[in-house]
Amino acid sequence: MADKALDFRLLFEHSPDVLLVLLPDAPRYTMVAATKARFAATHTTPDTIGRGLFELFPDNPEDPAADGARNLRASLDRVVATRAADTMAVQKYDIRGPDGSFEVKYWSPKNLPVLSPSGELLYILHRVEDVTELVRSSELGDELRDRTRQMEREVLARSRELRQANSELREANDKLGELDAAKTTFFNNVSHEFRTPLTLMLGPLEESLADTSEPLGPRQRGRAELALGNTSRLLKLVNTLLDFSRLEAGRLHATYAPLDASKFTAELAGMFQSAIEAARIKLVVDCQPLREPVWIDRDLWEKIVPNLISNAFKFTMSGEIAVRAREEGAHFLLEVVDTGVGIPEAELPRIFDRFHRVEGATGRTHEGSGIGLSLVRELVNLHGGTVTVESTVGRGTTFRVAIPRGFAHLPSESVVQTPVDPRTPRGASAHAAEAARWAGRRRASEVPADAPDSSRASRPSVLVVDDNADLREYVSGLLAVDYEVRSAADGLDAIEAVRRKTPDIVVSDVMMPRLDGLGMVRELRADPSLASLPIILLSARAGEDSAIAGLDVGADDYLMKPFSAPELLARVRTHVALARVRHDLITELERTNRELDAFSYSVSHDLRAPLRAISGFAHALEEDYANVLDSGGKEHLERIVRNTSRMATLIDDLLGLARITRATVSSAKVDLSELAMAVVADLRQEQPQREVDVEIDTGMIALGDRALLRVALVNLIGNAWKYTLRTERPKIECKRHPDADQTFFVRDNGAGFDMALVGKLFAPFQRLHTADEFEGTGIGLATVQRVIARHHGRVWAEAAPGRGATLFFSLPG
Repeated sequence: MADKALDFRLLFEHSPDVLLVLLPDAPRYTMVAATKARFAATHTTPDTIGRGLFELFPDNPEDPAADGARNLRASLDRVVATRAADTMAVQKYDIRGPDGSFEVKYWSPKNLPVLSPSGELLYILHRVEDVTELVRSSELGDELRDRTRQMEREVLARSRELRQANSELREANDKLGELDAAKTTFFNNVSHEFRTPLTLMLGPLEESLADTSEPLGPRQRGRAELALGNTSRLLKLVNTLLDFSRLEAGRLHATYAPLDASKFTAELAGMFQSAIEAARIKLVVDCQPLREPVWIDRDLWEKIVPNLISNAFKFTMSGEIAVRAREEGAHFLLEVVDTGVGIPEAELPRIFDRFHRVEGATGRTHEGSGIGLSLVRELVNLHGGTVTVESTVGRGTTFRVAIPRGFAHLPSESVVQTPVDPRTPRGASAHAAEAARWAGRRRASEVPADAPDSSRASRPSVLVVDDNADLREYVSGLLAVDYEVRSAADGLDAIEAVRRKTPDIVVSDVMMPRLDGLGMVRELRADPSLASLPIILLSARAGEDSAIAGLDVGADDYLMKPFSAPELLARVRTHVALARVRHDLITELERTNRELDAFSYSVSHDLRAPLRAISGFAHALEEDYANVLDSGGKEHLERIVRNTSRMATLIDDLLGLARITRATVSSAKVDLSELAMAVVADLRQEQPQREVDVEIDTGMIALGDRALLRVALVNLIGNAWKYTLRTERPKIECKRHPDADQTFFVRDNGAGFDMALVGKLFAPFQRLHTADEFEGTGIGLATVQRVIARHHGRVWAEAAPGRGATLFFSLPG
């Protein structure tokens, strides 16, 4: 997908049209992309991307009649207001040239909205046609009539285009209206259908927990409380969707009655007291007495206040949350102020959009429907009020709701004069219960990640990672029968727990605050010592793309919610067993390698003496008796010399392989780019007749032993150099992997090999091609594997016969 996105971006940038992409962040209209033709026409560069349009292209201050920029701003404002395309008449623009002077151009602009599937305005595409020559030609004598007719034809064409665009817009609006109505009906019907089974779940659960004649045992009571809490949460989400469907359909009828809004607000805030204090945050409730009641709908106010407090608690990790209410002029004012993470300035215009989330925001959880603040705005609007937000990143956020006093601004048919009977808040309890879960109250059955290890050594260990305390407890309970279970609330806590004591397997949610499951997997896989740690991801995001994303970052398995207990247990059991088999195989391989190294070291030394004698006598025969040997004798002697030399090389390679296992590995910053260039220089000196295109990334720095890493690059690049010998245009690349900072590769376009043979690629004496095709001892890639293993890294390959090979290796950061 990333490659396709890059292709489309290149196509856009090289379009011959003068195009500019703008954010609809009036009045700034930030430039986010432009074609090269646009940069050329305006004498600008890509460095201007990110600046405001009118900051860079104002009207000429020396021309009082200049109005091109003003007209353009008006057109863009119309697009923002109507979400429809806007075609402008020919405009005179003053474009600043390279020397700072203004150049007059006549452009015919059109501004096109780019909408999301839900109808939200994402971007504005600003397209112009340069008609400068056409306009200027109208000032010439004899050509005036011809040019005028051309302009008339242009105007007619523009008019036809505008009519067509308006027709298409009407059709699109009609279809959008139909889809919107269908969506509203769907939400309304589904929400109502959910409420019946939810009622039949809530009722029996509440009765079972309240039944004193047949009390539940501790284990059954815990399960029932877990089910009741999450059923209540589901009911809250259904009610929120139902409220929205009623709002969109115009069927949410409010009844405005006089109420002591300040006192009621204090009651609603008090329901969050225990949850907020449990999180070691201070709750300040400052609701001043009112001189007169406020006309509000009590049920709707019971949705407004808890949503604002829940939002503040979700993104406040320390400090305080203040809920203030007072009369101010002609309004009743509610403020919810926190000392939380704050909201970036660029996100503030969209903070009340439905389903909008601030990417990368640090919060207590990723749970939520994404419509809480949008619902607040809609409900405040029903009261004739306004809701605004002010925020500073790292310092906190203030939401301010202003409700007009009195009832003259409200629909008369919805106003009643009878004060609302005081009663205990109902809807706020679900928000308060959810906040209590976010506060991180650990249940008795949970074992924190830093708890002392008191389990039996024979039990495999599992780390359960989830920001939802209920799900964390549920999964931990399932696994506790057969495993030592520890838990963590997010990806950062999980990484610390793994580094303190590595478990046999990690079972983790994907959507979590601070660091999500995908980020956690990347961090763990970046540590070579954790490269084989089994990780199972759990996610509510169904679909093949989500599963592929999890597996791509290095997870071993991906399980979609809701999952069955037997399925989870079976997968955990399978991956733990596979991990132990891998561990046993590696241990056996290491033992075999040590024995092989010892044998090679011993035999190599024993072979060297007779081999030196054979080589010495062969050279003596070649020097002293060359004149008396016939052609057959000379050929036999040449074979002896050649094979003696090859045997000596093999012995040296075996000794080198053994020395790598025994050598002490140092750790320092090593410039792999410099080493690779030195290796290539040596190869070119040895074979000056060969022309090989070699590309080496600059700045490839890794931690390791310089001498050993040079040995690895000598073999990797030498291998590529050898297998491109018969390639018409040989090419070798030595580069850093684009998606992993400490992973590198050497790629060639040579002989390649069948991936079915990859299992024996790094074993000693293994040859994937015959000796007649390419010379070699079969030790080179085994040496590479040994060097990278000594650095706690990993080496692997991808190839195809006749299409080259890529050898990857990872090193510690």
